[in-house]
Amino acid sequence: MQITRTETPTGGPNRTPREEITELNTGTREVEPEGYLDFSESEGWPWESDPARNTWNIQIEAVRQFIVPFEDLDSQAKAEQAGGDEDKGGVYFYPFSHRFLPIGDGDDDGDLNSANFADKMSAFLRKYGKKGLPAGGTEIMTAVTAGDRHFLGEFREDPRDERPVRARVVFTDGALRDANQFRSYLEQATLDRDTGYGRHGEWDEVWAICILGEGQNSTGNSGRDAYEQYVNISKSHPWVHAYYFEAVTNPAEVAEDMALAVIPTQTPA
Repeated sequence: MQITRTETPTGGPNRTPREEITELNTGTREVEPEGYLDFSESEGWPWESDPARNTWNIQIEAVRQFIVPFEDLDSQAKAEQAGGDEDKGGVYFYPFSHRFLPIGDGDDDGDLNSANFADKMSAFLRKYGKKGLPAGGTEIMTAVTAGDRHFLGEFREDPRDERPVRARVVFTDGALRDANQFRSYLEQATLDRDTGYGRHGEWDEVWAICILGEGQNSTGNSGRDAYEQYVNISKSHPWVHAYYFEAVTNPAEVAEDMALAVIPTQTPA
């Protein structure tokens, strides 16, 4: 599938240039998208430049639009929804703050698609939010562990090299508090120089990090700090790709850039 970008690029001086956001999945391998959604307290803070805005509202609308093109690629979703179950299919998400925050009540309830998005995210906010806003710190590893467990639960019976590539997309606004643990986790993988993927035990993976936020204000520039943290991580683990959307307020712009990075450009073999 080809993503055509139509939105005008905006943002602050540190916004990642569009020419640096390119397709990460250019081969014929099947790709399994996964979302890691930051729900930390800073996501809900009003922007100093415009107190009517916060990063969470921009981020969650970008996620909603980001998942739409994947529905055309998910053949399993079409079969699952044929029986009238709109909760099935889409992109599986693993929200996190200082802990993993499962969407819904079941082990297989993290699928987000255009049909179930509004209801599932409303229920999620009621369950975990603080007066309807995010709460907690920024620690990703419990969500990463949940993602590994779910992926192997779905694909364990397939031969290792016939399993889809894991396109692990993080939506966040700040640096990780558990960055050392994340580094240790990535050190279990090695770079496949032919594909650019990380070969991580039971799967191949690529990480796309979407960093949002106001940019510089009186307390600093947490988005820039996060971007520099992930760039530093990528120097040793080049299958991690960080993109900074400094001061971008248009969710559609974010969604199409991230979709272009992650969606495979060729039909799976």
